[in-house]
Formats: sequence, structure tokens, C-alpha cells
Amino acid sequence: MPDDIMDIRNAAKFLQIKERTLYRLVGEGEIPGIKVGGQWRFSKKCLEEMFSKTSVQAVKEKVV
Repeated sequence: MPDDIMDIRNAAKFLQIKERTLYRLVGEGEIPGIKVGGQWRFSKKCLEEMFSKTSVQAVKEKVV
């Protein structure tokens, strides 16, 4: 598996959360992922971008 595509275990480890939490968050649409053959896959780049956007939004909200 390429380094930029992660399964549920590796994505949870990358995000430092439990796999069960990741299943819940991706099911609620809070974290971007795609099901391939019945298994979740995550783009490391998308997860990193998600955190960048979230961080920028949090800073903007503090300023206003």
C-alpha cells in the first residue's frame, strides 16, 4: 500500500485516536475516507489538509 493511502489502523495511528473513534467519525462525515472493497481507505494528504483548514478556521474564529 502506498504511503499516502492508509487503512483504518494506520489512519487511526496517524491521527492518534482509536480505530473505533475513526469508524464513527468517518461514518458521520467528519473525516474524509472512501470504502474500497468494503474496507476504509484514507489519504494522508487529505487528512493533513483537513487539519490545516481546521487550524486556520480556529485562528480566524479567535480573531473575530
